[in-house]
Amino acid sequence: KLIAFCDDNGITIDGHTDLSFTEDVGMRYEAYGWQVITVADGNTDVDAIRKAIKEAKACKNKPTLIKVKTIIGYGSPNKADSHDAHGAPLGKDEAQLTRDQLGWKYGEFEVPQSVYDVFRAHAAEGAKKQ
Repeated sequence: KLIAFCDDNGITIDGHTDLSFTEDVGMRYEAYGWQVITVADGNTDVDAIRKAIKEAKACKNKPTLIKVKTIIGYGSPNKADSHDAHGAPLGKDEAQLTRDQLGWKYGEFEVPQSVYDVFRAHAAEGAKKQ
């Protein structure tokens, strides 16, 4: 089963996609014969993403495109939803402001142990299924 994700953040390297892009990607894939599922809030609605994946796996007769609407640079106070977040790093000060805005108490490149624990549990479960 092929499941592809499309990050629909509405931004190109030059600005908002409405400057140069009018195609409806979902309709194009439907025309190809794909199942298309849209997740309206890919920034915070993790349950909707899980639901879309479950729905995609249930469709056995065609590939699925899951279109996920996101805000590029989500959480960045000064660069979210901007082409400034597309092709360049946020910068040290903006990265800290973003961590503060999102309530992320960890430093640059610091990953909490609980994240490692969850990923290790999933890896172990996957290994059992191989």
